[in-house]
Amino acid sequence: MGQRKDGRGNICPVTIIMPELAMQTKDVEKFMNLLDKKIHEAKDMLLERFEYICSQPMESARFMYENGTMEGYVPEEGIRSALKHGSLAIGQLGLAETLQILIGKNHTTEEGMELAIRIESLFKKRCAEFKEKYKLNFGVYYTPAESLVYTSMTKFKEKWGEIEKVSDRKYFTNSMHVPVWETVDAFEKIDIESKLTGYSNSGCITYVETDSSTLHNLEALETLVNYAMDRDIPYFAINVPNDVCNNCGYCGDTDEKCPQCGSDDIQRLRRVTGYLTSDYKTAFNAGKQQEVEHRVKHTGVLTD
Repeated sequence: MGQRKDGRGNICPVTIIMPELAMQTKDVEKFMNLLDKKIHEAKDMLLERFEYICSQPMESARFMYENGTMEGYVPEEGIRSALKHGSLAIGQLGLAETLQILIGKNHTTEEGMELAIRIESLFKKRCAEFKEKYKLNFGVYYTPAESLVYTSMTKFKEKWGEIEKVSDRKYFTNSMHVPVWETVDAFEKIDIESKLTGYSNSGCITYVETDSSTLHNLEALETLVNYAMDRDIPYFAINVPNDVCNNCGYCGDTDEKCPQCGSDDIQRLRRVTGYLTSDYKTAFNAGKQQEVEHRVKHTGVLTD
């Protein structure tokens, strides 16, 4: 049996934009107090949403209940009988930028990781308390933020302006990920993020970016997967570029033009926040597109 995360099955997440709180406080202790307040506000929002969803007739999502998609449905008790088994997820965005604002460094450093663990411990502690009090599956969610990384950054810039290593890009870093521009190898990235994944029980992912040399190197890919499993990464992904030139059929890693024929008619297959897209430049907003373009290759994989 594979590894599992207790508490999955999100029915209504709420995400806290942590860099905004950091800018409002610019002090670690004040930030922690404000974050605690926002976690409690997120809990109240989730409870309100949960009650609203439970008030809906079963016919609004008949497929879910009649086909067992949602476990635990008892017709005589209504849809609450199934929904109570789902998770109420308190999400987060921009840990790296938050740390940068508060202490001038992110969690690729020892000091940054120490504060990161303190932040994640608060999330986990409060969700455990809410779960016990309300008998519902509150959990910590490392938000993938398909569009939120861009929309939240846009609003942040309007309010606070452009700040080096915080808002000098079009996107915030997903949840607690190592920033995509940091030069670390695949094993370092796994090591860093594995120190934090255990604080989430409502969804998280760790991924590494490799170059095309690993595309057919099963030994290298297996080495990475085993390394991640040994560090108890619950959801691990390897992003291998596999672009296709629609003109000559070249398959591999491309930039703007095909390295074989020079055509710019490229189908760019990328894995972005869990989705394989035919071309990320048309499937996602400007922030996500830039985030993909800024991703460094995580080298250090066995390729011999």
